[in-house]
Amino acid sequence: MAKIDFDASDFLSKVEGAIKRAEDVARQGVKQIADEVLRLSQFEVPHDTGLLQNSGHVEPDGEIDQIVGYNKVYAARLHENPQYNFQKGRKGKYLEDPIKNNLGVFQKYMVDLMKGAF
Repeated sequence: MAKIDFDASDFLSKVEGAIKRAEDVARQGVKQIADEVLRLSQFEVPHDTGLLQNSGHVEPDGEIDQIVGYNKVYAARLHENPQYNFQKGRKGKYLEDPIKNNLGVFQKYMVDLMKGAF
């Protein structure tokens, strides 16, 4: 009878490094996409005095996730009621639409980033 030993310690140590790299790349990619959503939403967010537009921000939400939002008490009302008659071609759904309209681009960007991580 033959005995075969397999030492997987080197492999497992490299897997841990790959996971760390993938997490770092994912974190950077999600942040870049969140920044792009904010940038795109700036062309659509209702603009009267500029207070709502200037309140736009991106902030971390856990290890990888990001939150894109606007910090005025009326921001959600304006976002969720697109029937308002906004000026200068501005509109409701100013966060949702840039995500929907660019989802394929964002997904491809993340796939390409993750391929590079490995």
